[in-house]
Amino acid sequence: MVPTLREFLKANPSRGFRSAPQYFSSGDYLTYFIEDASHYAERLDEVLTVYLHTETKNLVGVKVKGVRHIMKTVDELELVVDGDSVKLGVFIFAGAAADRPDRKADRYAQLVKLKDVLVSRNELPAKA
Repeated sequence: MVPTLREFLKANPSRGFRSAPQYFSSGDYLTYFIEDASHYAERLDEVLTVYLHTETKNLVGVKVKGVRHIMKTVDELELVVDGDSVKLGVFIFAGAAADRPDRKADRYAQLVKLKDVLVSRNELPAKA
């Protein structure tokens, strides 16, 4: 018998917010949230989208697209840290490195504080 949604939620209670990078293979993107807050998205470029708090406009998260391509480059350049993790800064650099006249420098500057977050290779696609 298939449980109702109510039964499922009762049997599987929420474990609360956990700040950890998550990779979504169906869309080939990675998200990382600093806090569980009401937010909106602001696209910086074709790679990076930031999530900003609806009231304070502070950075609460980031989305990185094209993770498979970025990881192929990471592997080619041997940028893996501690054998099984990659710094989130590598993904941020992929978007920030391009020289564009419309760059939103203040948003990229906010992303710098996320540069040392480690993303486990287990969360990422297999080597390209």
